[in-house]
Amino acid sequence: MRAADRLWWYRVISASSLVDTEYYAAQLGLGRVPASLAIAHYVSRGFRRGMSLNPLFDDVVAGWELPEVTRVPALYAYLVNERETISIHPWWDAVTYGAERGGPGLEAAWAKPKEQLQVSAAGHEWTLTVAEVRRRAISAARQWRRVARTRQTAPPRDTALVRIVQAHDRRYVRKLVQVARRADECDVLVPLVDVDASQWVSTALLADLVPGVRVSGHRRGTSWRSVLAAAVRGLSASTVVVLDPRAEFDDSQLDALISQASAGAAVCAAHRAADGTIDAVGAADVGGARPYALLSGLPGDDLTGLPESVDVPLLSGRTFAMPSAVLRRALDDVDDAEPDALSAMSRTVRDELPLRALPRVSPVLDEPAFAFAPKRAAHRPARGADERDRSRAEAVLEEAGFRVERWVEAGQGRVEPVLSWIRPHPDARRWAVKMCAPAGKQGAVWGDAHFARGLANALRRLGHTVVVDAYDARARSTTVVDDVSVAIRGPYAFEATSTGVNLEWIISHPDSLTRDEVAGFDRVFAASHGWAERAGRRWGLEIETLLPCTDTDVFHPRGLPRDEDIVFVGKTRGAARPSVVEPVKAGIPVRVYGPDWAHFVPASSIAAKSIPHERLAERYETASIVLNDQWPDMQREGFMTLRPFDVVAVEGRLVSEPVEGLEDLFEGAVVTYRDTAHLVEMLSGPADDLFPDADRLRRIAARVREEHSFDARAVVLDRAAREIAARGR
Repeated sequence: MRAADRLWWYRVISASSLVDTEYYAAQLGLGRVPASLAIAHYVSRGFRRGMSLNPLFDDVVAGWELPEVTRVPALYAYLVNERETISIHPWWDAVTYGAERGGPGLEAAWAKPKEQLQVSAAGHEWTLTVAEVRRRAISAARQWRRVARTRQTAPPRDTALVRIVQAHDRRYVRKLVQVARRADECDVLVPLVDVDASQWVSTALLADLVPGVRVSGHRRGTSWRSVLAAAVRGLSASTVVVLDPRAEFDDSQLDALISQASAGAAVCAAHRAADGTIDAVGAADVGGARPYALLSGLPGDDLTGLPESVDVPLLSGRTFAMPSAVLRRALDDVDDAEPDALSAMSRTVRDELPLRALPRVSPVLDEPAFAFAPKRAAHRPARGADERDRSRAEAVLEEAGFRVERWVEAGQGRVEPVLSWIRPHPDARRWAVKMCAPAGKQGAVWGDAHFARGLANALRRLGHTVVVDAYDARARSTTVVDDVSVAIRGPYAFEATSTGVNLEWIISHPDSLTRDEVAGFDRVFAASHGWAERAGRRWGLEIETLLPCTDTDVFHPRGLPRDEDIVFVGKTRGAARPSVVEPVKAGIPVRVYGPDWAHFVPASSIAAKSIPHERLAERYETASIVLNDQWPDMQREGFMTLRPFDVVAVEGRLVSEPVEGLEDLFEGAVVTYRDTAHLVEMLSGPADDLFPDADRLRRIAARVREEHSFDARAVVLDRAAREIAARGR
């Protein structure tokens, strides 16, 4: 970070009237500090710990919506962006407050200490003055510095929910709200482990206002076991549910944990690791110094072969539920240095109650592990293999579709299985579709993820078993069980796997391709006829054309009436995309769906910061016109995006940048513009004059769904894989 940056941030913040020196001093453990020192500390180091210069401004929450917040202070980013559109606090709506007063909500509220704010959280609502919110925030900030927050009294409940929160978690509000909504029926405990200042203050305010929510503070380096021991001390609840701080859960998953434990079992989640592979479905003592994590390293899709509940030799992970009396005894038998604490705890009580893993409770561990410092365990000798554990582990693996050929030493004190896939019928193949998107909720919104899932479903309809690998799992240790791998080449490079048939389908970013990458695959396809020919000649390799397509499970007409909206769906990509910005400047009412647009178009043009994938078909069908543009290298090299196929499949109408072959392929349902002046001219006239009539559009859409579906593409890829396998590669 350059000193010049910090100086600029300092000046911008100093020019505002938002700095509360008493509040910032409380976070420092001081009585007061000069504004100059408070700002200097904030821009140099305070913002990295979620410290805030204003009690109405949660740096962690605001940072979720602001660009470059890992590099720049959130308050600075707020001040230089369109402040009226930015959510800055979890419990009061600054956007609505400001809209009602004709300006940014933070500035309007801060100027009036006696002004009343509507504060709401987890279904509860209160009216507090700005001064009262400030007073509570200052009190909580002092507790953060001392790690002193604790509330020990709670009405008796049957179930206790322990929702650990860790530092730097920008999803922490959603996690808090979910458990706080259950405070009427559950005892809710929120251990805060080395959290950032804004997280602490906002959580403390929630606990002040929602009866049944208790908060405790824990310093950096605290062990997971000691946090649990403190949480269950004095509990009256008969059942305890503990949630891993790295993961988000839906309500049905919480219900599953509670119901199983309430019935007398001890259960654990079947988490997926950050790369989307299975972290564990329970564990087993199969030999070695540490237990084997069942199904670890296999794709998350392999969980679908298991029932809702699986009996396992040991529990694993950091999400579990069990009777509280059993948990207390188990905690007494495990020390803080145990690296597999839950497995060790369950080992001491497994003769008392059933141990089960829940394959449908499988959220991705999205967040890095900040909460608990790793402790070096004393050297442990290898455990002898428990034959009952081995037998049960092999049975669980077989339920999931795998045969254990043998058990081998795997390093780091572990023994793991060598697996083979159990073919369900002679013609079945196991396919791995590899994508550039990350795992979990972060990757779920990527177009690459929708592409991969659409192809996977089409291959399943051909009778195959199909798994989808996130980019970080592209070279997972279990690829040996796959018959065919198909890499969906987007922005990142792939290497062919060492076993099975290897296909690559290039759908974007052709400028990043190299001959070495392409040459490693058995067959290569590209979503551009021209580029496939040119690159093939240049590299002396065969590259076949395979255009993008549409997912007809999602994109089919519903008979909805067309409205007058001109629609754009997409991100800014960090720049003012001319296909959107220039029409808006010309006064054309474009409806924009996507994040980070506040800096480029007025708030009136932003319909929503996102639109669910399942609603896209409806939006495309009802729009008067859908706008489309491309990455520059894709346009230059003739790569079409998915959007033209999706829009036309629902009988929609698209205006796009010119791409080789685009207008011919869609027979008038897609029209292109020469430049932005031409685009503005086109959008200024009647939309019906640009496109074929409804009957013609209907016929074009039917042809696109027939010829350019994932089912049609899956047939091509399946044929290629069979040809390669038949000739032994």
